[in-house]
Amino acid sequence: MIESRLIFEEVTDDGEIARLQAQRQKALANRAWLEAHWETLLPEARGKFIAVADQEAFVADTPDRAWEWVDSAHPEDDGALVQYIQPLEGPRFYAINGSDSNRRPSTASLGQPSQPSSNVA
Repeated sequence: MIESRLIFEEVTDDGEIARLQAQRQKALANRAWLEAHWETLLPEARGKFIAVADQEAFVADTPDRAWEWVDSAHPEDDGALVQYIQPLEGPRFYAINGSDSNRRPSTASLGQPSQPSSNVA
């Protein structure tokens, strides 16, 4: 198992606090821009990566290419984002982890017996 640690530190330097607040504002502006422009990016972006920096988008085939664009086109935007866009709309299916992964979660507490789920290929 991979062990990881999470370290919390209190930041008290006024300059560092101001820098982090400015970075957060840039990230929020990029996120708001992306939310307002989804229609212009889809369906081309499905199955690809969208980079947004300085409220401008770039669609890339890989995350590395998306970050390369951010670094070259908008090196000053430290609030840039890169996001993978799922290839298809519609329902998604998730596996249940555990020893009995072929069964639905128990509904016995609802007065209904648990039933095995059908495996769909």
